Amino acid sequence: MEKLFFRLVITDDYPPVSSESVWAERLASGAFIVRNIPFYSKDACLDDEVLAKPGTDGEHYFERVTTSSGNSTIRIIFFDAGKPHISAVLASLVNIGCTWEGMSEHFFSVNVPVEVSLDEVIEKLVVWEEKGWLDYEYGLLRQ
Repeated sequence: MEKLFFRLVITDDYPPVSSESVWAERLASGAFIVRNIPFYSKDACLDDEVLAKPGTDGEHYFERVTTSSGNSTIRIIFFDAGKPHISAVLASLVNIGCTWEGMSEHFFSVNVPVEVSLDEVIEKLVVWEEKGWLDYEYGLLRQ
């Protein structure tokens, strides 16, 4: 596995970083497969095949997606009222086929595989948002 970097556009101090790295698997062709869920990038999703440009220190910078996985990415941040429900919310998403990664105790990135209903995921998120447990944003939606 190698690190693949995404350059990010900061607007109103968000995201809090100007670049993000993900783990990627280099293919014989020189392309990469994204192997973890991006937290801030809106350019690629888990399992996308991408091309990268070399940086000055040998790092790899995202150039473009060559083959889409069909997956989507959603980010979730839990409020204090939602913290007791984090495990149940994440388990509910896993039960319908999603996977997730955590950046902190209250910030998560969710992969919605192509075969999972994005509408079902969003319906669940809306209910939890209305309860005041969390807020969410779209990374890259494909379904």
